[in-house]
Amino acid sequence: MKKARRNRQHAKFARLHRHIEISTDFVKPRRIRTRSARYAAALAEQLGLIVRPKCCSWCRRRMRLERHHWDYDEPLIVTFLCPACHSLADAMTWGADTA
Repeated sequence: MKKARRNRQHAKFARLHRHIEISTDFVKPRRIRTRSARYAAALAEQLGLIVRPKCCSWCRRRMRLERHHWDYDEPLIVTFLCPACHSLADAMTWGADTA
């Protein structure tokens, strides 16, 4: 691997580690933790730690997929869903928080 590419990958791993720490720090405001969890999942996908499937995990439709976090305290645990299933999952998550 070339030195420049290795340095870029090393920098991505450093950013991933930093965003994982931010997303699990309960002193930070919730909006900052959720944004860091989303960014950490995107970086993990770029680095190959998370593999994006070809179809929705629930309905198996081949559409543009979105990452859904069930819990932002665990930023690398995501489910890939189509937009219709993602809205249902969000309703389930928000319903569980208010009940």
